Amino acid sequence: MRIALVVHKFPPASVGGTEVYTMNLARALAGRGHEVFVFYRDNRAAEGRGAGIWEEREGFHAFRVVRRFHPSSASLLEYFWNTFWNPDVEEAFERFLERTRPDVVHFQHLKDLSYRLIALARRRGLPAILTLHDYWFLCGNAQLIWPDGRTCRGKALGLNCARCALEGRLPPLTAQGLRPAAAVLMQIRDHLVRGAALQANRLIAPSRFLIQQYIRAGFPAQRLVYLENGVDIERIRRYPRWPSPDGRLRFAYIGALAWQKGVHVAVEAFRGLPADQAILQIYGDPTLFPEYVERLRRLADPLNTRFEGPVPNEAIGQVLAGTDVLLVPSLWYENSPVVIQEAIAAGVPVIASDLGALAEKVRPGINGWLCPPGEVQAWRACIQMLLENPSWRQELRMGEIQALSIEEHASRLEHIYRHLSSIRGGGL
Repeated sequence: MRIALVVHKFPPASVGGTEVYTMNLARALAGRGHEVFVFYRDNRAAEGRGAGIWEEREGFHAFRVVRRFHPSSASLLEYFWNTFWNPDVEEAFERFLERTRPDVVHFQHLKDLSYRLIALARRRGLPAILTLHDYWFLCGNAQLIWPDGRTCRGKALGLNCARCALEGRLPPLTAQGLRPAAAVLMQIRDHLVRGAALQANRLIAPSRFLIQQYIRAGFPAQRLVYLENGVDIERIRRYPRWPSPDGRLRFAYIGALAWQKGVHVAVEAFRGLPADQAILQIYGDPTLFPEYVERLRRLADPLNTRFEGPVPNEAIGQVLAGTDVLLVPSLWYENSPVVIQEAIAAGVPVIASDLGALAEKVRPGINGWLCPPGEVQAWRACIQMLLENPSWRQELRMGEIQALSIEEHASRLEHIYRHLSSIRGGGL
């Protein structure tokens, strides 16, 4: 089959969970004999608006759309439209489809692309699959979390969405005055992206929690399919686990250094912990949110906390081989973090927030522990428990939960692709 994968960003420029999953899926599908094409956007290049560049990757082809868009210099209205409607991206996508002639189009994300891409594929009679990696089709910030750290309590006719969108971008009085107009725009945005998602023939989600959130929002249950993300198990396990050279218990955070990820919770929990017993290694790009990273550095205990910088996805297995416990202190409703699946594949237990779908992925006493989100004292107590009771290594039952390999994941997707391709228009 000729398979098109559409994603908002892509490695090596961006190594978030959705991007890494898409890259692994492209490799796996290509390895199974399919011709694979990836369509993605890149803001960093110097070429003109809407230009497209073909790239040869590991077994597949990629089409990079470059735009030279800088959020910091854009007006609020430009920034708003850019997140979900870009006619030049649509034109590039039309050229992409014309050249690749795919049998099926699998959308991973539409953020910063254009909500109309699914309709453009369907207009050509192509089956369209959409994987819901987060809540973008329900929420403008994709994470159902307010700027004050509380999980979303409802839209209030778009007024709460407007408050989120304007927070920190304008003086408080100006933002308050613009909220009614911004609320209307947010309602328009929600209507358009929701309609776009419903044009897909199948909606795939890697967590049951996310499925329930979309059903609660009115999405048809019969179109939603549960399928856990697959990970490249072979690449992760090629690195044998090695013991701590100094006997310290090695904790790690791997991911975006963003406030909603709760990195500060882990950093604060480590303050004052004995440096000869435990170390926290933080892996992430410090340039994305420099003010937040500066806050983390001020909070950190320099005796037991180290900032290691970003880790290339190809080296995740090597990092996990030298990690005893992974920390996932998120404050938002995570869906299915790829890093948790990678930790499961590597045999590394996880401490995660008892929030959203994380409770599906981390089973206390089996492959890790759950802590209340944002509660530093509870996180510190859990970490201290591990330091004081080393028997936890024998008590866990890590083998009871297995990571889904990207090869098996690709095989299950093949069944969906072939079924939809056999139905005229893909059916609904």
